[in-house]
Amino acid sequence: MIRRKKKTRKFRGSRSHGWGITKGHKGKGIRGGFGGNAGLKSLRWIKVIIESKRNNKGRLIIGKHGFKRPQNRTYQTPVINVSHLEARLPRLVKQGLATFEDGKYHVDLGSLGYEKLLAQGKVTKPIIVSVESASENAIAKIEKAGGKVVLSTVEEA
Repeated sequence: MIRRKKKTRKFRGSRSHGWGITKGHKGKGIRGGFGGNAGLKSLRWIKVIIESKRNNKGRLIIGKHGFKRPQNRTYQTPVINVSHLEARLPRLVKQGLATFEDGKYHVDLGSLGYEKLLAQGKVTKPIIVSVESASENAIAKIEKAGGKVVLSTVEEA
């Protein structure tokens, strides 16, 4: 009976553990592993660098790069701040999208494509705003300037 030491003990710290080159003993033949670009990081690194410089403007062609969120999951609510609304009032009146009656501006944000009114900025003009939803601070700022916020609900068909 021939007694031998375990290879795992003998080759601790070695890269190949007694199976020759790095790609040896993976069970996938001469490839570096399994998958289309298997082994590119350790076995064919010069090829990776050359291809990256040639095709990808210096960006490496291996590894994971970011995350792309599924488009059916993204939804952004069209919002406008009170300061932006006040700055656009003269132009909206000129275009016929808002009216100026009795010293107050009347604006329907739903017809302009906005769903929510936010409170960033200052309000100095009295504005009567019709919108689907608004933050509490936005409502407070509009009312402090002498205006009013009318919350309207949109019925789905």
